[in-house]
Amino acid sequence: MPGQLIINPRKAGVSLRVVVVGGGLAGIATAFTLQRGGHNVAVLEASDGTSRSHGGIRSPPNMTRILNHWGLGPQLAKAAVKCRNFIFHQSDGELLGKVLLHEEFLKDLMADFVFIQHGDLQSMLLDLATREGVEFRYNSPVRSVDCDTVSVTLEDGEQLHADLVVGADGPNSMVRTEMMGEEIMGVRDGHLSLTMAIPTDLMMDDEDLRPLTGDGNWWVWLGPSLLFHGSLIHGRKEYCVIIGLQGVPQETLDQYDESWDKSYPIEHFGIDFSSYDIRVQKLMKLARKVTPTVHYRRPIMESCVCEQARIVVVGEASHALVPSGQHNAGLSIEDAETLGGLFSRIQHRSQISRMLAAHEEIRQPRFSYAQDWELRKRFMMSAPRGPEQKARDAGIRRMQLYNDWEHIDETRFREMWGDEMEMFSYFATDKVDDWWTKWGSLLARDTGKPEVPLTPTVEVSVSGQRRSTFVY
Repeated sequence: MPGQLIINPRKAGVSLRVVVVGGGLAGIATAFTLQRGGHNVAVLEASDGTSRSHGGIRSPPNMTRILNHWGLGPQLAKAAVKCRNFIFHQSDGELLGKVLLHEEFLKDLMADFVFIQHGDLQSMLLDLATREGVEFRYNSPVRSVDCDTVSVTLEDGEQLHADLVVGADGPNSMVRTEMMGEEIMGVRDGHLSLTMAIPTDLMMDDEDLRPLTGDGNWWVWLGPSLLFHGSLIHGRKEYCVIIGLQGVPQETLDQYDESWDKSYPIEHFGIDFSSYDIRVQKLMKLARKVTPTVHYRRPIMESCVCEQARIVVVGEASHALVPSGQHNAGLSIEDAETLGGLFSRIQHRSQISRMLAAHEEIRQPRFSYAQDWELRKRFMMSAPRGPEQKARDAGIRRMQLYNDWEHIDETRFREMWGDEMEMFSYFATDKVDDWWTKWGSLLARDTGKPEVPLTPTVEVSVSGQRRSTFVY
């Protein structure tokens, strides 16, 4: 692996004690950025930490750019699969359109659109955080958190005090409930997501399925009230399939929840694929374990920070999107980069509340937009037969005409990519820098200390050799 250049942010002027509740993607990533910023971070995880999901994650440019910024580019090159085209079909296999992810487009966004296995990304982030010095405590379920004392109590009665507590314990967050003083109730809104991973060696001998194993395309089939899509993950060793169902009856939804720990055979769900593309039918015959996840629609929280401004929730504890959407993992990674970037600049404990307010100020508009974006896309992509479905199909067919990148004009570009650009072009690092440029000197003035100039470190990492650090 060639050498890699990693630009690290400044270290905080005061080292805080931070407890992160939850050892999933959001918790690990946030712990990494806070530890990297100069703090002492402990992660409390209820499980033993060995489980790895085989589900697939789409990493759009806004997420991939941060992962590259963290130095994970070489690992992504091995484990992730670069997306080159979006290929849309009717449920029976009729081609609707092929949308090219042009290299010039991705160059402008400074990152690729990639597919990655959830477990692979978790292992990468865990390695980053561990090497940075994060302490991980497994088999440590949390009973409660206290906003007044800024403490966490484990199930065995042990109490941990901190300067800052981060709740990264998922959509059904206990930390959020304790922080708000009440449970934020959600409503099952008829969306059910089914996720499965199929070993590609089972597909290689079939002439219909073999082409799916040899490219980086995102294959999509659009049926009435059903979205079926698949992509390669895990270094092309697995093919991830996600089925998004809309308008599922309440009695069916009542069987499932928001967790990812139960699996069933595909026959359990009673979906008739007999009229679908032969490739879809054959994939479903190869499916073994299928994980169902229900979407609970909750109101956007007015605040993701407790009244005492010492506890904050991140990831899906703060903003649960439609399961298996395009930006679920990306928002968690953005949260981590934002919180870590802000707290790498803290100079005094008295600034904790202002840093949390800044995090909320930066992130809340993004949460709101992303939730609306994901729901609109899911409704559109799984529309029942009718006017909306026909308009969607016509739009996809029209997009086929825009693949001639050299001759596309601004009007056509906006029609094709305008909505996606709002999501893809977001870079959390820049958002923190912009906030700091505007308010950093004022924050320093509040503490009576001069603003500390940015002094980044540059780490040059070469495979098989020790890391050297140079300070400019």
